Amino acid sequence: MQNVLNRIVKISIYLLVFLLPLFFLPVSFESFEFNKQYLLFFLVSLAFFAWLAKMVLVDKKIRFRWTPLAFFVLAFLIVAILSTVFSVDKSSSLFGFYGRFSNGLIGLLSLGALYFLITNNIRIRSQVSTPGLEQEGEVDDRPLSTSGILTTFFWSSSLVVLASYFSIFGVWAKINNLLSLPQVMLQRTFSPVAGSLEGLSIFLAVVAVFLAGLMMGQKVRSRLIGLIRWILFIATLVLLIIIDFTPAWLIILVSLILFVIFSLWRRLFRENVNRLLIPIFLIIVAAVCIFFQPTRAIFGPDSQIANLPEEQVLNQRTSWSIGYKSATDDVKSGFLGSGLGTFHYDFTNQKPIEVNQTWLWQIRFDRAGSYLAETLGTMGFLGILAYSGIIGMFLLISYFLLRTSRFQLPILLTLTLLVGQIFYYQNTTLAFLFWLALGLSVVSWQKPLREKVISFKEFPELSLVFSTIVIILGVALLALFFFGSQFYLANTNYAKAQRMELGPERVNVLVNAARLDPSVPRYRIALARAYMTEALSEMAKPQEQQDATRLANIVAESINQAGIATDLGPNQVATWETRGMIYREIRAVATGAAEWGVRSFEQAISLEPTNPVLYTELGKLYLALGEEQKAREEFDRALEQKPDYIDVLIQIALMSEREANIPEAVSKMEDLAGAYPLVPEVLFQLGRLYFNNNQIEEAITQFKRVLILSPNHSNAHYSLALTYVAQGEKDLAIQEFEKVLELNPGSQDVIDKLEQLR
Repeated sequence: MQNVLNRIVKISIYLLVFLLPLFFLPVSFESFEFNKQYLLFFLVSLAFFAWLAKMVLVDKKIRFRWTPLAFFVLAFLIVAILSTVFSVDKSSSLFGFYGRFSNGLIGLLSLGALYFLITNNIRIRSQVSTPGLEQEGEVDDRPLSTSGILTTFFWSSSLVVLASYFSIFGVWAKINNLLSLPQVMLQRTFSPVAGSLEGLSIFLAVVAVFLAGLMMGQKVRSRLIGLIRWILFIATLVLLIIIDFTPAWLIILVSLILFVIFSLWRRLFRENVNRLLIPIFLIIVAAVCIFFQPTRAIFGPDSQIANLPEEQVLNQRTSWSIGYKSATDDVKSGFLGSGLGTFHYDFTNQKPIEVNQTWLWQIRFDRAGSYLAETLGTMGFLGILAYSGIIGMFLLISYFLLRTSRFQLPILLTLTLLVGQIFYYQNTTLAFLFWLALGLSVVSWQKPLREKVISFKEFPELSLVFSTIVIILGVALLALFFFGSQFYLANTNYAKAQRMELGPERVNVLVNAARLDPSVPRYRIALARAYMTEALSEMAKPQEQQDATRLANIVAESINQAGIATDLGPNQVATWETRGMIYREIRAVATGAAEWGVRSFEQAISLEPTNPVLYTELGKLYLALGEEQKAREEFDRALEQKPDYIDVLIQIALMSEREANIPEAVSKMEDLAGAYPLVPEVLFQLGRLYFNNNQIEEAITQFKRVLILSPNHSNAHYSLALTYVAQGEKDLAIQEFEKVLELNPGSQDVIDKLEQLR
């Protein structure tokens, strides 16, 4: 029995080390982080339960290694739990923000459990004869070894590098001609580590340092293994040069400079100082790549390799600004932050107005550009203090132990991952590697480890107590696995709905997703919008063809689902924005909808006060209600947030038309068209104003310009058809109406006009 449980622990951890960087599934809404979180939780919980069952049911004693970091790790986890309890968005704090998934309490507790699994199940050898990894002399029955874990990671990272080359150079696309591969694998940015090449490059920076550490610290027993290491090392560097992500080079540069300085100061390699040539070489390469763009020089500025799609990461200044403002927002936030996993709330609530002047102003970032900045905002000063305790104690003990001990690779890995947390956010793979390396580093210290043993022989009552705990934990895990499977099915249904055409079948799939996991606001938002689309489709039919009962039912469902979404996510801007949009669209058939729409947009504005879109949408709703003065006030507020926001400038120009001052409206729109000649909506509105002002030729010119920029602009085709009718050009008008009908199948208005013209 003991061997079986030990084997479960060993296989679970080794599988996790090997599979996590590689694991993804294309059936879920998000292919990478969501599935990695499931794998992490399943294998860690399985290993943890087997470890506990072995001690309680087989050994009849509790053996626990109390490490110097244990107190700080527990303190950090406790702060995370409290932060979740008092979170502004408990669902995001518990499971991770939807779409990101890697920043929830369940994932963090899994990583904490992984740390204790590593520190309590790694064999400690009595002697260390090589400077990188321990030898195989066992002193206890623990199933794991540092060398085994690092070797497993070596082969896993090799496959990651190979898969990434296949993506960038289009090999997967060629294989797809023979075998049908998931669509996500056909993208040039595909990497199993993360959903972006930038996330891959941070992982590769860790791999590069890891390989440098292997070659510095361990003698190669096989020439073949040595050759494979060098091939992987060179392949990793080339891949880093191709991606050319500055934070990755900064991680290599800073971590290795610190390492080289410390090594020279403490003379860690006094027996063979030339071993430091490898990290020095990496430092030089990193410095060169930071100040130059080698990819463009090697492949050419217009090549596909030099122009791979880039992930948009929030810059450091804004990240720390938002994190600090969130932590100092009130007393509760000062202690515990806004809540674990709630950076999406911090960003919308504390976004500097300067962000609106960048081309990324419409993105609602759900992660900071720095993990430490995000921790400050979401977990407050208690969270950053507890985490700093982990970092500080790790660095302090490593400093003193490495004065007399030989080089330990896990410590270098942990240092590299710590530097990475300054320059990049945490995804599941990076978080896993950090806690894994931290546990291995603690084990490599050896001297400060103290083992506490509680034997049940002297206290048989404890055996009953702990056996009961094991049974309860087993039942709880089974329940979690069951609900986890339900949540996964809900996610796959939601993913399926995103790929479906609009219609009742898509609504049914979304209903199923909401039924399987009723706690996710995202499913309710999608369902509310789907019902609204069905309602608008019904309302577009001629009066005599409308089904009044069906229309009333789907309008009621749309309102109901939007209300549930705001109840589930009261501090998520998207829920209130959707609710306001739905009330605005169905105000003609729902009494009081307009007033509720106003309240919804006002609530959205309170959550995201620097978003000009929300003020503009509220202004449009006031216009629909005939309250021009209030609309103008909202438009002015939108301009305060973003003076060059096109949509609000269009609305202000069109207000002159509402006041029956067509010449003034035309003049304002002409000025806009001169300033923004490539914005289709500006040109379309100018063409429409020309048409209403009987300037038919000018209107035709503008509509044609719109269609050059946007060939499927349905309204432009429709309006151009009307101008041709006004000129008596029936054949040209028919061509345009046919195009409109092609874009809007079944449109009765267009069908009627075509019949009249024919």
